[in-house]
Amino acid sequence: MGRLEREQAQLFYSFRLDEAVPDDHAVRGIASVLNLSWVHGELAPYYPKIGRPSIDPVLMLRMLVVGYAFAIRSERMLCREVQVNLAYRWFCGLSIEDKVPDHSAFSRARNERFRNSDIFRQVFERVVEACIAAGLVGGEGFAVDASLIAADANKQRSVPGSEWQKARNLKTASRAVKEYLATLDDAAFGAASDVVPKFVSPSDPAAQWTGAMRGPAFFAYADNYLIDVKFGIIMDVEATRAIRQAEVGAAKRMIGRTEERFGLKPERLAADTAYGSGKNLMARHRQGYRAAHPGHRQVETRGWDLQPGGLQVRQRAQRVYLPGEQDPHNDWHGDQRWGDASLSREHVRLSGLPVQSAMLPKGVIPQHPAQHL
Repeated sequence: MGRLEREQAQLFYSFRLDEAVPDDHAVRGIASVLNLSWVHGELAPYYPKIGRPSIDPVLMLRMLVVGYAFAIRSERMLCREVQVNLAYRWFCGLSIEDKVPDHSAFSRARNERFRNSDIFRQVFERVVEACIAAGLVGGEGFAVDASLIAADANKQRSVPGSEWQKARNLKTASRAVKEYLATLDDAAFGAASDVVPKFVSPSDPAAQWTGAMRGPAFFAYADNYLIDVKFGIIMDVEATRAIRQAEVGAAKRMIGRTEERFGLKPERLAADTAYGSGKNLMARHRQGYRAAHPGHRQVETRGWDLQPGGLQVRQRAQRVYLPGEQDPHNDWHGDQRWGDASLSREHVRLSGLPVQSAMLPKGVIPQHPAQHL
């Protein structure tokens, strides 16, 4: 029976980090398409020319990409993983002997140089440009939705929203409070709604108290995504308060940014019923879209597909609600807000739309324009 002999330690080692990384490892695929050579020139104005040498910003960005791609949620954990993982070291350009930056460097860079230069947005948009050049973006159909991100805020230390005082001394306020005060007029946060929140966290007042998960309520933010449906490429992203008004506003801004930045305006926009407010649908109507909205609890699916030609009805819907001349500021779901039409017959003419609709069996693809609203 063989045994591993360790009688004498080896004096010299011949080792190449590149040979230790498998050819099919995910970091090799990312490294082959991710180009960050432009970052130094973009961030040069934000670094002083004198003083101690700074940490390479490309190294920090590559480490953050590793954390995002491999679901490493903590920067402390990220530094530990890069310390021991040879594949991560190879991707970040670190040798086996190079020191990994301390986790505190990321917090300072994010709140200072990276934020002031908007470098994260630039990296994101260059990646999207690469996806467009590679033919991974169709540009005809987009989907929009939001995910809740739990905030690091303690419910036990919160205060009722009616007792929260927005006026604060900026000299003694924490960074989170300063950021909150700076976003009071931001459409994604303070200006999204005039409704007083039920609870406010003094340590993170911008976080929204929400029970959207149909479980115990908690403080959270909303991470909004605009996704191209061809291959699931994320076209834009925006963080907002975790309320419907802010999410709907973020969808409008993301569509506008995508058109301005990449020249892409979708023919179809898919979303769930949370985006089906009268104000939102009327805004899409003025932009040339014809919208039909499956009524709340009236159809099997809660999704709807908004496009210039209308909605393609697949799920055995019995009723749809259409935007009429009601007050666009009335966001309440109810029969009084919509002009409705029954879809029990094979063909019906829906009020407010110039063309007809046809009921399609589930899974059937329409072959004729008359099968669109």
